[in-house]
Amino acid sequence: MRTHYDIIVLGAGAAGIAASIIARRSGVSVLVIEKDGFGGTCPLRGCIPKKILSAAAESVACVQRASEHRVSVKGAELNWKDLIELKRLMIRDVSRNARNRFHSLGIDTINGSARFTGPKSVAVEGKEYRARKIVIATGSKPRKLPIPGFEHVLTSDDLFELDDLPGSVVFIGGGAVGMEFAHIFARAGSRVTILEAASRVLPDMDEDVVRELGKFTRSLGVEISAGVHVESIQKTREGSAVTLNIPNLTVSSTIHADIVANGAGRVADIDGLDLDKAGIDTDHRGIVVDEYLRSVSNKDVFAAGDVVSLSPHLSPVASYEGHIVAHNITSDDLKARDYRTVPAAVYTIPAAAGVGLTEHEAKKQGLDFTTATHDLLGLRMSSIYAEQAAYSKVIIDSRSDRILGAHILGHNAQELINIFVLAMKFNITARDLHDTVYTYPTFTSSIPVMVRFRV
Repeated sequence: MRTHYDIIVLGAGAAGIAASIIARRSGVSVLVIEKDGFGGTCPLRGCIPKKILSAAAESVACVQRASEHRVSVKGAELNWKDLIELKRLMIRDVSRNARNRFHSLGIDTINGSARFTGPKSVAVEGKEYRARKIVIATGSKPRKLPIPGFEHVLTSDDLFELDDLPGSVVFIGGGAVGMEFAHIFARAGSRVTILEAASRVLPDMDEDVVRELGKFTRSLGVEISAGVHVESIQKTREGSAVTLNIPNLTVSSTIHADIVANGAGRVADIDGLDLDKAGIDTDHRGIVVDEYLRSVSNKDVFAAGDVVSLSPHLSPVASYEGHIVAHNITSDDLKARDYRTVPAAVYTIPAAAGVGLTEHEAKKQGLDFTTATHDLLGLRMSSIYAEQAAYSKVIIDSRSDRILGAHILGHNAQELINIFVLAMKFNITARDLHDTVYTYPTFTSSIPVMVRFRV
């Protein structure tokens, strides 16, 4: 194998795959180095396996609502062991297929851990490789919290490998990971508790959407405690014990559960790269880059995906950034990153999704806007599908009538939000959305209601 390349890509997830393949198509030589499985977090231990579990949990939810459709069902039981085997089967060939695709395109690969040895060089198991440009796309890893006994906490990776369904689960953290798994385990029959240090779960999402989602989540039997501080975690004969401090109370409280899981999100996976040897600046969120995704301190190094400081930790964003990096390395016409119309979804059951500014952010920026909020449970489709939680909030610029942000809770929220993504990207106004004819009856046909405040 050669030791000099035009581009070396560290990481073979969504960002690394996009960067390496797009760059290779321009005719440059590419080496991809991956320390774990080729394919990355999303298909191996992230959004895809989680969606497999969520789809099963959603089927249980449908059966539980069957009587609303006058369907008699004796009951639904999720077979956890079989579901985990299904998950393993569905992702079994991901790494092999990803690596084979690289080779079919003439991209060299190494399965090993890379460390920088200089501004334009890395080493794997003592052998050095040099490149004209290096791309860091090593993704993210579960966040570790400075809590005594945190070594007893299971990561999301561990949850995907549980052969037996736990009777009870405590999630430390109420971010997307914690909330999504909470709905899965609750539907499967586990007793679930979420402990969040912030004043509410999902702090990055619109407050009212989160409030409605929280109310419904509690109706499933999930205990949510926000504004609490976990003091310690102990392993017990029966499972685990979590000791927490509740503000304004003088005593600590202890919760017992079969397992304790990390729901505190993920952080950039850059430990062990020896970034200092390449002069690469970082902050507490990851690698600091300019608008073109170049390291601010080493212009021969680019970064893409979850390792980028201030980048949304989303697989489509990682792929998007990988495309930008490949373009900027192989072209003189530089492209800048732009996250303004990037949507995000939390795959609870039902899902919540959003794009653009929240109402709080719009107020903070001093914008002149109008908010259209609607409880969608009374709409025809919500009634037909016996929905139990449905809500929307759309932020509309008062002068231009353009969409500043949209936030939805309910069946197919993750699909509906894409209409608002297109509206924001192509400057389609609220009036345009309202006056468009949609197929009916569909969930999409509720969009005129969602944007209605004066039209």
